[in-house]
Amino acid sequence: MATFVYASDVHGNVDAYERLFRLPADAVVLGGDLLPHPRGAGDRLVEIQREFARDWLAPRLRSRPTYWVLGNDDWEACLPLLEGAGTPIHGRAVPFLEGLSIAGYGCVPVTPFGMKDFDRYDGEGWSPDPPPKRCLLSVPSGLRETSLDEVRSRGTIARDLERLAALSEPARTVYVMHSPPARTGLDRLADGTPVGSEAVRAFIESRQPPLTLHGHIHESPGVERLGRTVAANPGDSLTRLRALQVDLDGLSVRVTPLLRRG
Repeated sequence: MATFVYASDVHGNVDAYERLFRLPADAVVLGGDLLPHPRGAGDRLVEIQREFARDWLAPRLRSRPTYWVLGNDDWEACLPLLEGAGTPIHGRAVPFLEGLSIAGYGCVPVTPFGMKDFDRYDGEGWSPDPPPKRCLLSVPSGLRETSLDEVRSRGTIARDLERLAALSEPARTVYVMHSPPARTGLDRLADGTPVGSEAVRAFIESRQPPLTLHGHIHESPGVERLGRTVAANPGDSLTRLRALQVDLDGLSVRVTPLLRRG
């Protein structure tokens, strides 16, 4: 039986990464928000993330079989520095364990905290409420201002997921999607407000993959079923490692209780 470990929202926590990569498993899977996001970094944030990606994270991703996506707090300008490091799966489907495929999607519905590279409109007719305070995109030298019109022109999560579904057989694919499905126990803010993606939920309900792995909402670790699909969010690893161990036996999926390593 093949086993892998999964974590999301590590946000550059070196200790959590080191603990994760020491766990016994056939592969490591990372679900986005991988890079540091220190408060007060301002316009230096892209530079800080690029240095971490090149000097610290890339060598670790090369150290063992690792499949990963970036998330909404990671700047797209860091991607070239991770080239050849592990297996990036955003917008892709590749062979995985037990004869399955693994596919990834790092985008989330536009957040009110500030629109970034991996924010998208959720579906046709959807609009952010409230709208973001700022809209920013990354370039190697830093950040540039953009508009919601440009974001809208990039398409929707719903459309992107339909394209992703065509790349493999969904019933035999593990999906790593940074945003959790809407109206589940995996997408609740601390006050109970659901902020997940309706497009992600609709995709799971219609395609019924064996397993979907999520992150983004730090306060909502858990494992749920949506029909035949097991959906899981380990929560964040900002202060300590919070990870899932997944055992695969063909299409049979067993997700252990959250691993908490203090």
